[in-house]
Amino acid sequence: MPPVQAVILLVIFVLLLAAFYALRPTWYAGRGNAELMKGNAEKALRLFEKSANLPNAKPPQAIGYAYLLMKAGDPVKAERVLEEALPKTKPGIPRMQGQLNLATALWLQGKRDEAVALLEEVHKEYKNTTVYANLGYFKLLRGDLEEALAINREAQEYNDSDVSILDNLAQTYYMLGRYEEAAQWYEKTIEKKPKHAESYYYYALTLQKLGKPEEALEQARAAAGKPLSLVTPCTREAVDGLAVDMEKSSMLYKKEN
Repeated sequence: MPPVQAVILLVIFVLLLAAFYALRPTWYAGRGNAELMKGNAEKALRLFEKSANLPNAKPPQAIGYAYLLMKAGDPVKAERVLEEALPKTKPGIPRMQGQLNLATALWLQGKRDEAVALLEEVHKEYKNTTVYANLGYFKLLRGDLEEALAINREAQEYNDSDVSILDNLAQTYYMLGRYEEAAQWYEKTIEKKPKHAESYYYYALTLQKLGKPEEALEQARAAAGKPLSLVTPCTREAVDGLAVDMEKSSMLYKKEN
């Protein structure tokens, strides 16, 4: 092979090697996303860990890794990853998402006041659907019901078609004991076919309070077949148990009548 051709091939090889090195974090993260779509959470976590730990990894890869750590039940490590990644993250949507994930990691560790305070700071800069949904939900779960009602009404005016915002408003009315209003908003929520159990569970409780046992049972059954959210006030036992209890009550009523 002539020397010139050998040099050209060597240059091409070096460039390809450099490109592969530069793209490794993205490649691992892409594979992780693919495994996540297949439902292989453990494999996805390992791939995101490889991506985030590479020397040339970008903050979005670390933010994605932190989210999977929380899903795997390790919010402490997720917080450490995010605290390291956020100072390197440019202002904008990636930084906002990292802050939302950090608030979730704090909440899952029981640092609820810190989580809400962080979301309030984020809300000053970003008023969008995702921030409204997170802030409204955390205020609701912390028991700040009047504040939650105010922010969730504001959120609904901002976006009246987002399922999380509708669900937050419905659950706030339920917690306030305003069951008719809760039912109205749960109807709109359920039309959106939410993927988590809590929407159906609290709608079932709302209908039960309104004296509609058959409709309540239908929603309780739906809740039993859905996964719980990452941040939830419910337990699997409570959700599944509600359906069982309502089934028993329904059978007893039919037997007596």
